[in-house]
Amino acid sequence: MTKSRISSRDLLGNQPISDKISYLQEIGDDEAAERLMACGGSGQALGSIFATDAWDHTGALIGFIAPAASGPMIDVVNASLLPPEPSLKGTRVKVSLERFWVHQYPGLGNHQILCEFLGKNQIAGDPEDLRFSITVQARDHSSAGVNGTPIFYGVSVGNNGIAFECSTVNVRSTTDDILLKALGSGPFRDGLSLLSTAQPALKPFVGLAENLTRTILSRSKNCPVYHFKLGLDFDGGSTSACLRHGSFVVVQGDEASWSWSDVVWNADSQQLLKRSDRSAIEFNYIVFRVSAYNDEPVANVKPVKAKA
Repeated sequence: MTKSRISSRDLLGNQPISDKISYLQEIGDDEAAERLMACGGSGQALGSIFATDAWDHTGALIGFIAPAASGPMIDVVNASLLPPEPSLKGTRVKVSLERFWVHQYPGLGNHQILCEFLGKNQIAGDPEDLRFSITVQARDHSSAGVNGTPIFYGVSVGNNGIAFECSTVNVRSTTDDILLKALGSGPFRDGLSLLSTAQPALKPFVGLAENLTRTILSRSKNCPVYHFKLGLDFDGGSTSACLRHGSFVVVQGDEASWSWSDVVWNADSQQLLKRSDRSAIEFNYIVFRVSAYNDEPVANVKPVKAKA
């Protein structure tokens, strides 16, 4: 798989507390900085031992919502406990971003967040590297304006399933407005429409997406907040998620006592809620959907063309 420029060690939550405080002060989030100082901010502790904010978590909790589920309140199950769908081997699927809930991100006011998705198209010959980036905006305790946003059209499923990575970057530098506008146009907006054969023009597009991400990451006020790798295979077992059609919920959390039986999905508000009192959970989370790919042409989506 094409390599992400972001790894777990780069995340804000994995930095020394003193570095977190410096970053928060640089972007004007003095309230969050003061909370960290109250937790012993003069030290150099790593990780989310002293996690006080949703962005401080670095783990991934994976849930699943069945595509046929109905009703106002829907159960979310542990994705690691589900059997795979072997019939998906050799088929093509669509991956879409259904929901991005921001409980809390660094900074004040409206957050601009760069989301980068990496994967691989398992076609005959050399598998194609995939890289797709979009930007979303949201305030704390609200959802970004995405619903069914396409990421990859027509990903070929190999015998070992599919795998991809997702990274999010908190963009606070105002000098990156032009780059963010570029990520909101053309193929960056419409998702990657993949062919069943190799596309020579795809490599320049992947390289362009990588360069844009590299430039944005070079600004001191722009900071990686979350990164996860997800492999959806056909092996089964209790430690990894299996490939199925349906919606996968990735919660940014490190709670050892977490139980999916404690939460439900509100179909009306499109939110993950506590089962006990129907209040919103205090975590950031991303929902993406794996569905059947329709070979019919998709409106407004054009294959990537190489420049002359």
